[in-house]
Amino acid sequence: MKLIDTISWLMGRVQGSLFPHLNQCLPTPLTEQEERLVSILELVQVERYVPKNITNYR
Repeated sequence: MKLIDTISWLMGRVQGSLFPHLNQCLPTPLTEQEERLVSILELVQVERYVPKNITNYR
């Protein structure tokens, strides 16, 4: 799959399922800037770099 196809698929997934879910969970809808941030974090898969078990977080 070409990179542009992968990015298009991912952005469709974010806009089609993640944004509506977040907007249901939050007291106010996401701003355009927040939507951009969520898209970037989804694209880079930030969860891969965050420890699952944080014991001494301050």
